[in-house]
Amino acid sequence: MKKFLCLIILIIGLPAFAKVISGEIKKETKRNINQIYDNNTNTPIEGAVIKIPAKNYETVTKKDGSFKLQTKIDSPTIMSVAKSGYKPYSLTLNQNPKSPIQVGIEKTTPQDIIVETDMIHIGDDSYSSRSANAGEFSLNSSGFFYTKDFNVKPIKQEEELILVIGSIIGIDTLEAQKMGQSRVLTAYSSPPEVFFNGAKIAEIKINADGQKIIIPKGLIKQNNNVTIKTGHNLYKVNTVDYDDIEFTNLLLEIK
Repeated sequence: MKKFLCLIILIIGLPAFAKVISGEIKKETKRNINQIYDNNTNTPIEGAVIKIPAKNYETVTKKDGSFKLQTKIDSPTIMSVAKSGYKPYSLTLNQNPKSPIQVGIEKTTPQDIIVETDMIHIGDDSYSSRSANAGEFSLNSSGFFYTKDFNVKPIKQEEELILVIGSIIGIDTLEAQKMGQSRVLTAYSSPPEVFFNGAKIAEIKINADGQKIIIPKGLIKQNNNVTIKTGHNLYKVNTVDYDDIEFTNLLLEIK
């Protein structure tokens, strides 16, 4: 992968009511240490748990919010940040980061719904070494789709319910190939699909952090379900060859 971009989810063939907005990464590089801090108050956060699942590495921030990464980063790799009272956060580190890693995280609100904080791997455990992030997969597949149930309190007419996908890797679409994320040159896959209460609301065509999807209001109920299905190799005709992907930190927030 040449470069990891935090842009937008690209959508085709979706209902007119489905909207997608760009994701954000709240990082700064004004300090000279790796540090986690409160994005609103700019104060350091002690006790935040830093994980790099692909390296089986975990550490905790000190009183000044600082932390050390004592593991080799040799390709784009997901790093997650967790702290009680704060929204789960993740970003994809490029290999051997030379600049200090500065991450501002935000406190949760009563309306936030944390859907998933674990790393999830879906696919069929059959993939090329040239597949996007193949060397950084940390788990075996749990199937070709992921699904989770949750409740949502009534939201106001002027509010939006937004699904945030913290980080996702492994996507081998044509778009990912053109961006240099996938090095598989002889084939490409269909994009992973996102469903809300059974209705398709998005297709994810690139590997990225902080991708956000606005949930159509007509789909929201008290009891809800989100499903992510991986894509499949479009060059296979007699058998289904599922694309292996990993993602973490699914959050529903109201804006």
